[in-house]
Amino acid sequence: MAMVQRKFYLPEALYNQLQIQAKVAGITATALLREFVDQGIKRKKRTSQPRGIQALFGLVRMAEKQGWKAPKDLSVNHNKYFVEAWEKQKGRKRKKT
Repeated sequence: MAMVQRKFYLPEALYNQLQIQAKVAGITATALLREFVDQGIKRKKRTSQPRGIQALFGLVRMAEKQGWKAPKDLSVNHNKYFVEAWEKQKGRKRKKT
């Protein structure tokens, strides 16, 4: 794996804590930093999804709990199903095409 060298500064107290944790874990401070950065990036990705996506996932979980079923071709014919549902709600019948 190719490595990139970067220089950054840590407050002395944080550096000391890093050194202690690295010794306890039996690894280098550099390896521990890589692990922390990797975990932080993964956590950030999970929590940084747009609210719309989170809401959609919430709807999916709710539908699964309720046992809702959808047509297998919903992703392809969503406009057709939307119009049918809208017309049904409005008490209209759709013309067959």
